[in-house]
Amino acid sequence: MDLQEAHQNRQGREIAYGQCYERSPWKSLYLRKKRIISNWRSRAIQSSTLLGDDYCTQIYHDRVITGSNDGTLRVWNVEDAQPAFALTGDNGPLISYQVSEDGKYIVCGGVDGTVRVWCGQTGAQLHVLQGHTDRISCMSLHGTTLVSGSRDLTLRVWDIVDGKCLHILAVEVWVYFVKFDGKRVVFVGHGFTVNVWFIHTKEYLHTLTGHTGLVDSLLFEPERDLVVSGSRDGTIRVWDVQRGTCIANIVFHEGSRLSGYFGMQLRGNILACYYASEVKVWDIREGGSCLHHLPGQTLNFISSMQWLDSGLLVTGSEDGSVKLWDVDKGTFVRELVRSRSDDPRGYFWNLKATETLLVCGAQSVEERKIILIDFDASYP
Repeated sequence: MDLQEAHQNRQGREIAYGQCYERSPWKSLYLRKKRIISNWRSRAIQSSTLLGDDYCTQIYHDRVITGSNDGTLRVWNVEDAQPAFALTGDNGPLISYQVSEDGKYIVCGGVDGTVRVWCGQTGAQLHVLQGHTDRISCMSLHGTTLVSGSRDLTLRVWDIVDGKCLHILAVEVWVYFVKFDGKRVVFVGHGFTVNVWFIHTKEYLHTLTGHTGLVDSLLFEPERDLVVSGSRDGTIRVWDVQRGTCIANIVFHEGSRLSGYFGMQLRGNILACYYASEVKVWDIREGGSCLHHLPGQTLNFISSMQWLDSGLLVTGSEDGSVKLWDVDKGTFVRELVRSRSDDPRGYFWNLKATETLLVCGAQSVEERKIILIDFDASYP
């Protein structure tokens, strides 16, 4: 990408839309949104760039975070595609990291069992949270309270402002996934159950049973008291976490145990999930009904998926492609990225997206790279 040209485009866009905004704010916002969706769907991609050779990604505000096996996080400015600062520590390869909603804190768990807390604006290290005796496997941040899961068979609750451990829960399994809403902790270990823990009383609320295979994906919507779990037994279960009951059992894969990658996202009552080379869209109401089976464009496994508010869905496949779909219509839109590899195992994609940005973290035996595409940079 020509960074100078992209900067000029942004300035031109701000002047034009600023003048329009003065005349009609709602019309300005509408025009910009329509232009961005058009850029996603059909405009030739001109503003893409490579951000080094890191492999994991996250987007917050106008910045992108990338990480690597050397234990370094890099924070990039989207505006000029230049690094703002780097975060380094002694906790080895990155296992899990998150950014607070306001962008003030970045937390990262390492293989040495420590959790490091940095300032999200300056990169200054604020705390090293010690207590776990094995690697951090998962984390969930709500406000300034963090829940970390570890292979040491414990969950710990932290205040990241004071750097203090508030609670410790001993469990019987290595914790794979954890979700936290400020009061309830929903977690999955190396087993078939989903567990719900109330941190204030340190009591289990529910053990959600029904799966007959390992749980590979977990969603939690505290506003509606919904938990969604996907398992290698080929089913997705929707739970009422307040009552501890299963309200939908969706069979998304018949026959043998699931192989390949699996993930899902929920928007309202519509659930999109990918497994192997397929993407299916379900309505979770009344036991669950399949709305769309997105047509397969490749025999390679899908390794990552992102679903936007606009109804567009992005998938990354082992064949090196990143593709765009229309979830509402159940149709293929176009291919956004194509990377080729001689490695038969192909690419593993880690996709992150907002309504205007797509960050594609690609990893293969041959290379690692981060591709940034800004669908709001081009003008008009």
